[in-house]
Amino acid sequence: MERNQINMRMSDTLRKLIDAKHIELSGSMDSIPSRTDVLRFALELYLGQDLSQTEVDRRTFNGKAPVKKPKTN
Repeated sequence: MERNQINMRMSDTLRKLIDAKHIELSGSMDSIPSRTDVLRFALELYLGQDLSQTEVDRRTFNGKAPVKKPKTN
Protein backbone atom coordinates (compact mmCIF):
# COMPACT_ATOMS: atom_id res chain seq x y z
CA MET A 1 0.00 0.00 0.00
CA GLU A 2 1.33 3.40 -0.97
CA ARG A 3 1.66 5.94 1.84
CA ASN A 4 1.36 9.65 1.12
CA GLN A 5 2.49 12.49 3.30
CA ILE A 6 0.83 15.88 3.69
CA ASN A 7 2.70 18.78 5.23
CA MET A 8 0.50 21.32 6.94
CA ARG A 9 1.24 24.78 8.22
CA MET A 10 -0.57 25.72 11.39
CA SER A 11 -0.70 28.51 13.92
CA ASP A 12 0.87 28.21 17.35
CA THR A 13 -2.66 28.10 18.75
CA LEU A 14 -3.62 25.00 16.74
CA ARG A 15 -0.32 23.29 17.53
CA LYS A 16 -0.84 23.93 21.24
CA LEU A 17 -4.37 22.50 21.04
CA ILE A 18 -3.04 19.35 19.33
CA ASP A 19 -0.30 19.04 21.94
CA ALA A 20 -2.84 19.45 24.76
CA LYS A 21 -4.97 16.65 23.29
CA HIS A 22 -1.83 14.52 22.86
CA ILE A 23 -1.07 14.92 26.58
CA GLU A 24 -4.71 14.35 27.57
CA LEU A 25 -4.95 11.11 25.57
CA SER A 26 -1.66 9.79 26.93
CA GLY A 27 -3.34 9.44 30.35
CA SER A 28 -6.12 7.20 29.04
CA MET A 29 -4.32 5.07 26.45
CA ASP A 30 -1.88 2.17 26.68
CA SER A 31 0.76 4.24 24.92
CA ILE A 32 1.43 7.86 24.09
CA PRO A 33 -0.16 8.98 20.82
CA SER A 34 1.89 11.06 18.41
CA ARG A 35 0.68 14.33 16.94
CA THR A 36 -0.05 12.38 13.77
CA ASP A 37 -2.17 9.91 15.76
CA VAL A 38 -4.16 12.80 17.26
CA LEU A 39 -4.81 14.23 13.79
CA ARG A 40 -5.84 10.80 12.45
CA PHE A 41 -8.30 10.36 15.34
CA ALA A 42 -9.77 13.82 14.71
CA LEU A 43 -10.12 13.22 10.97
CA GLU A 44 -11.80 9.87 11.56
CA LEU A 45 -14.39 11.52 13.81
CA TYR A 46 -14.89 14.46 11.43
CA LEU A 47 -15.26 12.25 8.36
CA GLY A 48 -17.48 9.75 10.15
CA GLN A 49 -15.46 6.82 8.86
CA ASP A 50 -13.65 3.96 10.58
CA LEU A 51 -10.16 4.31 9.15
CA SER A 52 -8.51 1.83 11.50
CA GLN A 53 -7.76 -0.69 8.75
CA THR A 54 -6.28 1.71 6.19
CA GLU A 55 -4.65 4.36 8.38
CA VAL A 56 -2.61 2.16 10.67
CA ASP A 57 0.80 3.51 11.65
CA ARG A 58 2.98 0.57 10.63
CA ARG A 59 6.06 1.82 12.47
CA THR A 60 7.10 0.19 15.72
CA PHE A 61 9.05 1.74 18.54
CA ASN A 62 11.32 -0.39 20.69
CA GLY A 63 9.35 -3.47 19.70
CA LYS A 64 6.04 -1.96 20.85
CA ALA A 65 2.92 -2.06 18.73
CA PRO A 66 1.57 1.15 17.17
CA VAL A 67 -0.87 3.29 19.14
CA LYS A 68 -4.52 2.22 19.02
CA LYS A 69 -7.24 4.84 18.79
CA PRO A 70 -8.98 5.94 21.97
CA LYS A 71 -12.46 4.76 22.84
CA THR A 72 -15.11 7.36 22.11
CA ASN A 73 -18.36 7.88 24.00
